[in-house]
Amino acid sequence: MFFPLAVSLTLSLSPIYAASDTTLLDGSAIPCADSRESTAGLPGVRVNAFNAPKVPAIRKSLFVLDTLAWESGDPDAMRAASAEYTRLLGLVRKAPKIGYAMSNGNGDFEIFVKQVDSVLVFGEAKMPGQPFYYSAKTVGSTGTPEVRIVLLMCNQQLL
Repeated sequence: MFFPLAVSLTLSLSPIYAASDTTLLDGSAIPCADSRESTAGLPGVRVNAFNAPKVPAIRKSLFVLDTLAWESGDPDAMRAASAEYTRLLGLVRKAPKIGYAMSNGNGDFEIFVKQVDSVLVFGEAKMPGQPFYYSAKTVGSTGTPEVRIVLLMCNQQLL
């Protein structure tokens, strides 16, 4: 009597595991300056995952930061970038997340997210001597069990 019940339960539960509706975001946070010379990662990077279409204010703020030429040392650009970065971090903290992780001692992180068309992955950390230390990428997660992400921790203009 026990055997037929066990087989029945196994068969009825197997569809749950057959098609997963989650994707593993398997990533590393690495310093931008070392991206070509080293594989050493950055520990302590806070990595947030968002359903990208649902966070237009964060996407807009990232665009503004990427278009400001603050690296040239222009005081007006630096003030604007500082204000925008502060605004961005406030938006990140308030926005609904679909996943979160902190990078480990090797700079690696893993986040399981519900499959959506596009996931905005945003990583940030405080680094001595660096006014802004962040990276963001948008990736698809529909129909795939795993997505590999490398967050280069610097402004896109430095690449």
